[in-house]
Amino acid sequence: MNEDDSTRAVIDKLGAQPGEALTPERVEAIQTAMHEDLGRFINTTSYFVLGSYGEDERPRLEAVRDHLTTEATASDKDDDVDAFLMDEILDITEFFTSKFKILVSYADHIIGVYEHSHGGHAWEAGYIDQPSYRERTRAFYRTYESDENQYEAYDGMFAHYLLSMERVDRAHTWTTTDELLEEVQAASDGD
Repeated sequence: MNEDDSTRAVIDKLGAQPGEALTPERVEAIQTAMHEDLGRFINTTSYFVLGSYGEDERPRLEAVRDHLTTEATASDKDDDVDAFLMDEILDITEFFTSKFKILVSYADHIIGVYEHSHGGHAWEAGYIDQPSYRERTRAFYRTYESDENQYEAYDGMFAHYLLSMERVDRAHTWTTTDELLEEVQAASDGD
């Protein structure tokens, strides 16, 4: 797919989103974003890292992003590797949900790093629990010392999502940042 085709694909996908208005100015902004920033999907292996952007959690998302970029690049000589968080990509739409849907549809790998089910990343996990995304998704979720803390961290719906990912060998547990990075490395070696 060349850059003009990929730009057209993004414009078509955004135009199909309910409530998204594609004025000539929006189309021009999308084209600029595609040429300046979203070209990363054309000749790279991409990792979209999801999770909470809270002050305590974001450093772990960034550690996973950096680890994937460094380790995957070192092990894969054929492709460039790009791991990113959603807010690192230029805004192509005023709606976060539309932007998210575009990014997950283009990313080669979707990496969920979860510590709890409080926030927008719970909606994201629900969205990627579709067959078209599941085979590209890995969930890495934090476990806690007591059952009480575990139940407090993950509500019933999110806990069942994680269980369903475990059943298809797409979920991994961790308690420390070092364990998280070891699990990410082991999973990326297996992909």
